[in-house]
Amino acid sequence: MKATGLAARTTYAILAVPAALTVGFCATAWLLPKVAPILGIASPPPQSEDLFRLALSIGAILAVPVFLCALTLPWMRRRQRSGRNWRLGLSGVVVVAASVAFAGLGHSLRYDLLFAVWLAYTLALTFVRYGLVDRKRERVFATEPDED
Repeated sequence: MKATGLAARTTYAILAVPAALTVGFCATAWLLPKVAPILGIASPPPQSEDLFRLALSIGAILAVPVFLCALTLPWMRRRQRSGRNWRLGLSGVVVVAASVAFAGLGHSLRYDLLFAVWLAYTLALTFVRYGLVDRKRERVFATEPDED
C-alpha cells in the first residue's frame, strides 16, 4: 500500500475521526468550566448533561474537517482538474441539504448561515480542491534501440 494512495488515506481518516472527537470532547469538558468565567460566558456546571452534549458537539465539529483533511492528504499532490465541476456541484448539494437539516432543528438563521459557511469552506479546501480518487498515471518508458 502506497503511503499516499486512497487506501492509506482512508485508513488515516478512519483513525483520525476518533482521535479528533476525543480531543474536541476532552478539551471542551476540561477547559470550558475553567475558561467560561474568564470570558464572561454562562457555562453549564462541570457535571451536567449540557456540558456533555456541548463537548460531543464540539468533538464532532472538529472531527469532520479532520476526516476530510485526512482523506485528501498529502496536500503536496497536484490539483486534479478533471471532475472538479461535479465535485463542486456535489459539495453544493451537501451544503444545502445539511443546512436545511440544521435549520430544521430550530436554530436561528445566524447559526444556520455560520454552519453553511463552515461546511462549504471545509469542502472547498478538501474535496473540491483535491478530490478523493487518484488518477492513474501512465508511465512512459524510454525505449532503447535494439542492438544487433
